[in-house]
Amino acid sequence: MCSYFEDSPSDPSIDLFNVFVDEFNSAYDKEIRKVKIFTSGSFLDPKEVNQDCAKKIITFLSERGIPEVTLESRPEYIKKDYLEELVGIGVQIEVAIGLESSNNRILQHSINKGFTFEDFLSASEVLKKLGIKNKAYIMIKPPFVTEKEAIHDAINSARSIENIADVISFNPMTVHKNTIVEYLWNKGEYSPPWGWSILEILKETSNLRPDIICHPVAFGRSRGPKNCKICNREIEKRILDFSLKNDPKILEYGCDCKKEWEEELLKF
Repeated sequence: MCSYFEDSPSDPSIDLFNVFVDEFNSAYDKEIRKVKIFTSGSFLDPKEVNQDCAKKIITFLSERGIPEVTLESRPEYIKKDYLEELVGIGVQIEVAIGLESSNNRILQHSINKGFTFEDFLSASEVLKKLGIKNKAYIMIKPPFVTEKEAIHDAINSARSIENIADVISFNPMTVHKNTIVEYLWNKGEYSPPWGWSILEILKETSNLRPDIICHPVAFGRSRGPKNCKICNREIEKRILDFSLKNDPKILEYGCDCKKEWEEELLKF
């Protein structure tokens, strides 16, 4: 389902540190409390970001008084010795891992993730010992699962890491170009999740210990999660509002299209 590989730079000589510094300086504000470095990959993978470059970036942020930085990584790149060096620079680090699901069958056959839930747990132990915050991404409705199965899997996945993750970010599926999901979508064999499904998942997990957030991409568009034209904007607004306030009352809403969603859940 992922097309980020198409955005990978073909020139390995790009000076990432200077690119980062230029981007940071253009947006710098003294009120910045957190910087998120999203590489659409693994910041801790030395083949993606040279370790010396990574240390220079974290040091640069520390020298400018940034108290916290979020990095993304797959579990296999979460190494104790390397992370100890980054922690020693003096910035609170949060590592975001694309767990997607705690169900190994879904990880292998629906996502082709390349690691297991147990790999995530092992990496999380390393983060915990080093005092590094743990952020987990959970996917809503990967391919080859029904709408009802997707809801249950997202909720169960969140519950299974309640005492492990500090933040759980739900990521509703979107249809990327040149992917198997796009192939299935074009054939009418896949559709992104309903907005109602997202609301249900957030309601059922709002009482968990981690911060629960969701920032849907392309909501209301053909390739993204949606309800109907009448309520799309309101549903998206409520999801984003909930992510800021974590108040499940925000998620209470009604629209005629909810009946269609309920009927779909009964089909399987």
